[in-house]
Amino acid sequence: LSPRSSLAAPEYPPSPLSTRKTSLSSSLDSASTSPCVPEQVHLSKASDLGTAIVAFATCKEFKGKPTVSLGDSPDNLERTFTGTSYTYTAGGWEGLLHRVLVDGLEPGKAYYYKCGGREDIFSFMAEPEPGAFPVKFHLVADLGAMSNNEGASNSTIKALGDIQNRTHEYPLLIHAGDIAYTSGDQLVWDTFLNQMETIVSRAYYQVCVGNHEHYYNFSGYLNRFSMPGPSGDYNVDNLWGSYDFGGVHFVHISTEHDIRAGSPQIEFLRKDLESAAANRGKIPWIIVYGHKPIYCSTSDYYDCHIGGPMKIAPALEPLLKRYEVDLYIAGHLHNYERSFPVFNKTVQSKSYNPAVDTVHLVVGMAGDDEGITDKWDSPQPSWSKVRHAGLGYARVNILSPTSLDFEYVLSETGEIYDRFQLTRERAKA
Repeated sequence: LSPRSSLAAPEYPPSPLSTRKTSLSSSLDSASTSPCVPEQVHLSKASDLGTAIVAFATCKEFKGKPTVSLGDSPDNLERTFTGTSYTYTAGGWEGLLHRVLVDGLEPGKAYYYKCGGREDIFSFMAEPEPGAFPVKFHLVADLGAMSNNEGASNSTIKALGDIQNRTHEYPLLIHAGDIAYTSGDQLVWDTFLNQMETIVSRAYYQVCVGNHEHYYNFSGYLNRFSMPGPSGDYNVDNLWGSYDFGGVHFVHISTEHDIRAGSPQIEFLRKDLESAAANRGKIPWIIVYGHKPIYCSTSDYYDCHIGGPMKIAPALEPLLKRYEVDLYIAGHLHNYERSFPVFNKTVQSKSYNPAVDTVHLVVGMAGDDEGITDKWDSPQPSWSKVRHAGLGYARVNILSPTSLDFEYVLSETGEIYDRFQLTRERAKA
């Protein structure tokens, strides 16, 4: 990857792993009058309603302050915001990263923006009013850079990009860990985020950390993403945190960090879920996502027989039960699995209407250089409803305070492989 005077590359460029340079500045185009064009543009939620973060990268020769111009039409980008620039050197990466906080956004309104130094104009739909419905979002995990490998992400990134190019109907993309699959090569972040730009410049890109982000003590993840967290300050590293989006309270956690009783993360989660449960009259849905699952039946002995049930479940599942969490979303296994409403491996009722316990979803089928996993435990556990090994993504439409529609979509064909409706009985305020 190198700085470019024009970003008119193929819409979904392949990952040029054999030809990339060592930094964003090492193959400077001498014919370019503005070599440090902003790239890798992506949005995320800030802590306060009506605010968002625009993040992008440039080569290290970028001069001046990073800016974003924003308005309610592409011909009227009347407000300009100035952000901060920084870098990191782990893995030998060279370049600059930029964050610009924009504010004054009206809930549910479309906005247009561009980054200073680049002429492309992007658009997005501001987050909905607290408590508003419907809430629609896409959901992936274990999504790596596009490549020629079987089971790679090409069809998923293309499918989601096509959708975001057509509509703002899905203003939020959740990525439950294992992002880009860098194997420690920090330039893969650049390749991946450029491939994702069509999607994440037009939707809030909310992520959590997975095991593949561990290189250099998670430096790539911590420097490239800003997630709402306990501090309320988007400039502070937040490996776990929460935010409201319309009528949904989302909590992102790290299954890669300490979740034992009394740990800072578990104390945060307990207090956050307690507060969210008390606020259910206004924001009724609670969804938790982390990278590793509690329930899975892939033929992976450690993750599905030790890691999930013996390490993660004792820490998380009592809290999911106590505060009536609606969904727990994970990845890590490279396939799709849906549970019945379940607690402590016990299915009190197979009905989703209404569900009496948390529904667990593994959505690690988005595509990566390790491919899809199609080996399963036999027989299928009694808590497991649907299992499938194929490339895909999920889309969720939360219709009301009590009703949610979920669909698992195959990336290559657009076929809906699995769908279900979830309803919950809510206590009267």
